Amino acid sequence: MPRVADPKVRRAEVVSAAAALIAAEGPEALSMRRIAEQAGCTIGLLNHWFKSKDDLIEAVLDHAASAGVDRVHAAMDSPDITIEDVVREFLPLDEERSAELRVWLVFWALSIGRPSLRRGYSQRVQTMREELSREVRARGIITRDVTRFIDTLMAALDGISVNAIAEPDYWTVDRQVKTLRWLLAKTL
Repeated sequence: MPRVADPKVRRAEVVSAAAALIAAEGPEALSMRRIAEQAGCTIGLLNHWFKSKDDLIEAVLDHAASAGVDRVHAAMDSPDITIEDVVREFLPLDEERSAELRVWLVFWALSIGRPSLRRGYSQRVQTMREELSREVRARGIITRDVTRFIDTLMAALDGISVNAIAEPDYWTVDRQVKTLRWLLAKTL
């Protein structure tokens, strides 16, 4: 990776390299040495930018989540887009979204024993729930039991997504979309 003079740009490159490494290799890749190698920097530079490994992990998750959030917001901003179109943005329907999800899954696993990571995860998921709830209400999709609908939808998306990563030959893009459509048809 070529050197970049702007520290903010260089930090973003390091986070992106760490996300790619984690998405490709899973939690085993979470050593500062491996991340420094992947990013083409020193461990000292990582320690300068990140107070701890958890701080770096949070930055990697923010990086992975921001792309998904940007896609969801773009879908929400279009008046012609259906709720299915919005929700599909959460599914691992292509390599980019699959990589983002693999980062989420590593974060998910790590948050079990790390309260600060668990709080970060909970905050991000709560924000997603709130945004989806607002969208559902604003579009008049459903007017009652919105919380139950969003909880059901989020649980189903988690299940579909995890299975799509674990069993990609079975959980093809077509199967993911058809399952989502079936769920929406049954719950709306």
